[in-house]
Amino acid sequence: MAYTTGLTAALGGVTAAQLVHWRRQPNPLLVPELTKSGRVRYSFRDLLAVRIVANLRTEISLQKIRKAITNLKHLDDFQHLSSYRLVADNDTIVWIGDQPIDILKRPGQHMLVTMRDVLGEFIGWAGATVVPLARPKPGVSINPGVLRGYPVAENTRVPYDTVASLVADGFDADAIRGLYPSVDAIGVTGAVAFDEYVRAYGQAA
Repeated sequence: MAYTTGLTAALGGVTAAQLVHWRRQPNPLLVPELTKSGRVRYSFRDLLAVRIVANLRTEISLQKIRKAITNLKHLDDFQHLSSYRLVADNDTIVWIGDQPIDILKRPGQHMLVTMRDVLGEFIGWAGATVVPLARPKPGVSINPGVLRGYPVAENTRVPYDTVASLVADGFDADAIRGLYPSVDAIGVTGAVAFDEYVRAYGQAA
């Protein structure tokens, strides 16, 4: 399954407008992998890349991030940005490979760094809390091996928005369990909470 711009923004810690800007520049920072015929959709790898940039942006300017990624492309046979572990350290950006390497101030120089988990919860550059990726709300999980990383009711393959739309249509947890026996009450509550989070995030951005 693919991510819409709004869902990518809410899980990535950026705004939808920023995502549009990143893909429309002459030298795009991130072009969604799944875009076809003008229909913009992001992959799970794209989402990871967005979180990497959002996490770096809390300490480093976007201009410096662009420069670091350009340097990285010169240092390596560049893959998708999500393939790289990049961290901010003392006003520079470090690529964590076999050896941590500076890719901003002194491209190619080995470094010692302090790691910060891009998959966990962090405060984005706009001051809002970016939810943890694996479990953005209790009862909702994200696993790249399940529906290509689309958010689902925990321990199921049922998309969160399917559950949330059933609740919006008047179904209670028991009725939903009749349709989807693997979805428990916590999964229903979590799906609704996550749906509200995504919608509120889009309105606040």
